[in-house]
Amino acid sequence: MRFLAAAAFVALLFSSATARAGGLSADEADRLMRGESVSRTQDYARGGMRYVGGVTYAIVDTAPDDLATLVQDVAALRRFMPKTRDAQRVGTAGSDELVEFTHGSVLVKVAYTLRIHQEGRVVRFWMDPTRAHDIEDAWGYFRADPMPAGRTLLTFGILIDMGDGLLRDMLEDRVRELALELPDHLRDLVVERNARGRRASSN
Repeated sequence: MRFLAAAAFVALLFSSATARAGGLSADEADRLMRGESVSRTQDYARGGMRYVGGVTYAIVDTAPDDLATLVQDVAALRRFMPKTRDAQRVGTAGSDELVEFTHGSVLVKVAYTLRIHQEGRVVRFWMDPTRAHDIEDAWGYFRADPMPAGRTLLTFGILIDMGDGLLRDMLEDRVRELALELPDHLRDLVVERNARGRRASSN
């Protein structure tokens, strides 16, 4: 029941985010075109579940297919996922990759495993509850839509249930903030790779 409720809400988050991308305010659209990201927070509670997260839009200077490939690269994930201490492939489930993440500091560490599934230019992910996990649940997606001049409109949606207890009390707001900044880190990585490619081609 918990699985179905969470899956239904992620589907709603995905469809509503897609609709809102075309309904950004004039100020949000202007910020987006100036190179800023635009985030909208969302909360969801039902029964014992309590999710925080939202949607972030960003324009990235790379092609949609390249971006969809990049967000499944474990080495890249290790760099653009916030506060990541480690990311490693630990198996597969059908054609999907299973990647174990560890985040945090010396004082507080959180680990879990995500299942990553690609459907064209949409990459979905969700926590594998059968493996060890320090949070209750996590769901989300990346969507890469083409724009002129080979650029991409990235839509990133995420929901996280930190579970009851100290992690939620101490970290829930900060975790949401960091999660919604993920497209900024991904864009920085793309800028770095583009610059490296230009330097290599000029040599």
